[in-house]
Amino acid sequence: MRRHLLLLLSLLACQIGFAQNYNVIEPELQNVLDSKSNDMISVNIILKSEANISHLRKNIQSTEDAKAQRQVVVSELKNFSEQSQKDILSLLKAGEASGDVKDITAHWLSNMITCTASKDYIYLLSEHYDIKIIGYNETQFLLWNEKAREVEAQRGMTQNIKHVNANKAWNEGYTGKGVLVGVIDTGVNFHKDLEKNLWDGGEEYPNHGYNTFENSHDVHDGFNHGTHCAGIICGDGTSGTQTGIAPDATVMCIKVMDDAGGGNANTVCSGIEFAIEHGADVLNMSLGFPNASMSTREALRQTYENALEANVAIMTAVGNDGMLNLTFPVPNSVRVPGGCPPPWLHPDQQANPGGLSACIAVSAVNYYNVVADFSSRGPFTWQTSSYEDYPYLPGREIGLIRPDVCAPGVGIISCSNTNSSGYISMDGTSQATPCVTGVVCLMLQKKPYLTPAQICEALETTATKLSETKSNETGSGCVNAMLALEEIEDYKDITGIEDKFTNNVSIYPNPVKDRLYIETESEIEEVIVYDIYGRHQVTETPSHQEMISIDISNLNSGVYFVKINTANGNIVKRFVKE
Repeated sequence: MRRHLLLLLSLLACQIGFAQNYNVIEPELQNVLDSKSNDMISVNIILKSEANISHLRKNIQSTEDAKAQRQVVVSELKNFSEQSQKDILSLLKAGEASGDVKDITAHWLSNMITCTASKDYIYLLSEHYDIKIIGYNETQFLLWNEKAREVEAQRGMTQNIKHVNANKAWNEGYTGKGVLVGVIDTGVNFHKDLEKNLWDGGEEYPNHGYNTFENSHDVHDGFNHGTHCAGIICGDGTSGTQTGIAPDATVMCIKVMDDAGGGNANTVCSGIEFAIEHGADVLNMSLGFPNASMSTREALRQTYENALEANVAIMTAVGNDGMLNLTFPVPNSVRVPGGCPPPWLHPDQQANPGGLSACIAVSAVNYYNVVADFSSRGPFTWQTSSYEDYPYLPGREIGLIRPDVCAPGVGIISCSNTNSSGYISMDGTSQATPCVTGVVCLMLQKKPYLTPAQICEALETTATKLSETKSNETGSGCVNAMLALEEIEDYKDITGIEDKFTNNVSIYPNPVKDRLYIETESEIEEVIVYDIYGRHQVTETPSHQEMISIDISNLNSGVYFVKINTANGNIVKRFVKE
């Protein structure tokens, strides 16, 4: 019966567009297929079809509110994945009915489907014309052997808070209030210092988040990792020690690993998707794949690129493999996704530029600002079937400089997962990363609609420099919360959510080449054009006209915002310069 069904599906496959085998099964999966005759195998199926990002950007031009823009991006990406995955999902559903397939998960930040399938069915799927890679969805240890040391509660704040000047930001009223952080980790226990800071997921998510490893509501941290990271972000000191960089931020608990620290591309990508879909403002990822396979690299890079389109920055650890040069040599010392590119390219990277993503990579230093021995070193390079940028060749090509910034990661005190009022000390880039995430929470409280590019630029340009140029040990330097907050003071609100008015405003053409026309029902007093970093590009002060045109021929190609001030109010519009 099973053979007959496979034959029937093969015939069906030919009718809907299957072609010759493009050798899409990656080597790691082929080894598993050769060694397992009857076992069901978890695989990631990455499609060739990719969302049209230019089209996506055009669709959000008329959406002024940043939150609404994100929902448009999410909706567009979901619609694209749903349409492009139809044929393959129908085959998987048929395989599910015959017992050849189970555990189907359709992703949308990356055009990927994860499932568990039989050997024969995997070979059948490999013939589909729109499949780029079928990879082994291997559950790997995504953390490091970071030793936890119990410490006594001490009144006052931990040293890392002072080191990055977060306490001075509190004095200015910035504590992360109103900012939602997705902590993508081993789960988060309900420590007393975190109880007031947990996301209210309502009846649908009663435990303040979700477990994508088991597809359950159990977010219990059994590994002593996620709770520690959450405490560094927003531990409020209820039990005696102030550990949180942003003590009023809110944590969404997303468990993507089991209690042994094991996770896979499916659980991690699902966790990122959950966080973005449910409104997280920034994500913390203190994990990484060692020697990531081609399919894992493709899935995580695409996920991070589309997270950038959704306007969400992801603070990501570079890893703790700095002393394992033989096992993880450059350019593979930095783990994936920490090797994904940043949302803003530092001038030192311009010698070898490439694509962008939502990743702000973080390394660890001690309290003397000396790089920790364990902290992974860059550069990184991308040479996959879809991404061939940031080439690395010693003496000729610099690769991708990793990290972007650093933060204290040695002797970091935070919340224990085994004692609801206790504290432990740990070392790692896992501890440095939430420190930077906490600083970003302070920034987002001040300017809620900062883009990932603005966040990255502000962090890098205000960091305490530890080298003459951006380095592969400490990036642009150690983050400085107060200077970052001062830097974004001049970043303009370019989302159009303030000073709304009901008059109709038209700008055209869009995209535009040389002259942009603006027409309103009220007299125009001033027009200001900003780039995506909020910096002035063009200013016009017409004599109270209802229609004007401005010359933008000298602007570089890209996305800009025009703020139109009228007698009845102000509004911001987005346009694209060709």
